[in-house]
Amino acid sequence: MNLFEKRPIKLQLLVVFVMFLLVTVLVMALTFNQSKKMLYEKNREYSAELLDKVTQYIQSQLDNIDSVVKNTIYNPEIHLYLQTEDVLEKMDFFRKVDSHVALVTQVQNGINSMTVIGDNGSNFNYMSDPYKRQAVMKTIDEISQMNNSQSKLYYAGFRTIVANGSEQNFFMLGAEIRNVVPVKHLGYMVAILDLDALFPQFDTMLENGFGNFYVLDRNGIVSAGNDSAMLGKRLDLTEWNSDGRYVVQSADVPEIQGKVVNIYSKYDLQRGLEKVWKTYLWIFALVVPFMLFVLWVINRNLIDPIRTFMRFIQIRQVKNIYYHQMRLQMTGYYEITVMADKFNEMLDEIGNLTNEVVASKTRIMSLGLMKKQAELAYLKQQVNPHFLYNMLESFKGMASETGATDLLDHITALGRMLRYSIKGHEEVTFEQELDIAKSYIQLQLFRFDDRFEARIDVEESILSCRVIKMILQPILENAITHGLENRIDKGHLHLEGRMKPDGDIVIRVRDDGVGMSEEKLASIRMDLAAGDEFLERDRNKEHLGIVNVHNRLRTMYGDEYGLGIKSAPGLGTEVSIHIPGQRGVPHV
Repeated sequence: MNLFEKRPIKLQLLVVFVMFLLVTVLVMALTFNQSKKMLYEKNREYSAELLDKVTQYIQSQLDNIDSVVKNTIYNPEIHLYLQTEDVLEKMDFFRKVDSHVALVTQVQNGINSMTVIGDNGSNFNYMSDPYKRQAVMKTIDEISQMNNSQSKLYYAGFRTIVANGSEQNFFMLGAEIRNVVPVKHLGYMVAILDLDALFPQFDTMLENGFGNFYVLDRNGIVSAGNDSAMLGKRLDLTEWNSDGRYVVQSADVPEIQGKVVNIYSKYDLQRGLEKVWKTYLWIFALVVPFMLFVLWVINRNLIDPIRTFMRFIQIRQVKNIYYHQMRLQMTGYYEITVMADKFNEMLDEIGNLTNEVVASKTRIMSLGLMKKQAELAYLKQQVNPHFLYNMLESFKGMASETGATDLLDHITALGRMLRYSIKGHEEVTFEQELDIAKSYIQLQLFRFDDRFEARIDVEESILSCRVIKMILQPILENAITHGLENRIDKGHLHLEGRMKPDGDIVIRVRDDGVGMSEEKLASIRMDLAAGDEFLERDRNKEHLGIVNVHNRLRTMYGDEYGLGIKSAPGLGTEVSIHIPGQRGVPHV
């Protein structure tokens, strides 16, 4: 990697360009292969759905026809017509049969005509057309040769009948007519069905399909489909199954003892892949010229100016030309021209920069000395907190043994505050911070002999929110020592916490102490606005506590959060703390 970084930029750009092309080709190849698999499976599933759709449509049509035909073969008037021998009664029943059949053929779409032939010589609509009559008799012969003890409907299959000098295709349906009680064979019923009504319009239904669909009757004859050339011919499925280039899917239609077959080539399963391939080619054809154009622009506007800059530096090193005798001139990207201008300005300001560097080093040394002095002063004033905590524990034990319960409570509160300040995470829950604030208020009440009253009103919803610790104690300390301590009569301290509609939290510490003048309030607000510069501009560190809290809040949560102060002489002071309402486990 280091060896590559030391190569010329132009060579690196060329390598990056080649790698980009290789990655692009690889990604396109992988996505193309994935698209191929997805299209294959999608088209296969779509073909199976179409096959199921066609099968359901045919079965629906057959169910409608079955109900009508069964109603006919069990019609009592037809039974009486086939059994009666009286001529007048036969004529009367004939009219009723004619009315029933006419109603059936008109109401039920798909039934072209219907013939009833009885064993007693009675018949209805025994067609005069010899071709239709031949088809009817052939169907009756096939029914009579079957052991049809339950009078099931018999779909004879596809028939071509010559009518009015032209061939027409129909589907034959027959059934045996039997009397129920007593069981007795009465005759036969044969219906000629229209193919268009029985089978779907494949051209419409398969508008987005592929391959050929065939509906086969019990004899394997193509009765319907989108391949009109195969209509009326036998379909040999073994021929298609033997060819690995085609896929054969079929679904049985038990009512006609036939099946619906879908035959398509495996190439059809990749339909739509050519569009993906053309899209990839277009992408490649656009990306490569674009990348070459980008390389040319980078070379013209970046690499060439850099070479000019390098030559300029070499000339200065060799000829030792003074800065006022030559200027660097480069064209290219905006940054290149800015770099040339700045470099020329640098040549003009070399002398001034030397003086500024010396002054800066002097200032840094002075600040370092001040920091060391501040650290030394802090160390002189610091007492080991662990030693203090251990001593408080000893005092706590002594108070417990002597029965000084009040003193024990105060020592416990002080120890809790000390342990809280030196141990644990920087971030705590607001409930933990509030507990320490309560301990601090307890100690101050003890110290001032209950010269003020404290009231705490905090919404329960904010107790689980995360805050940085030790933000309440400095505010409470200022309120008590600067506000309530100088009050003659009894004062009041109010700690309030609320959650705003936007989810942020506002905590207010309010006292009715002596308040502040406008000048002092303005000074504190200036200290808060000074931020990190506060330590330099305020040597006395009078407002160190609240400024420290303000800066910690802004550093942790952002400039929109922190402290706000309102005060007036004689009316007290209110300090508001604005923080985000963050929930969850406190960070370490």
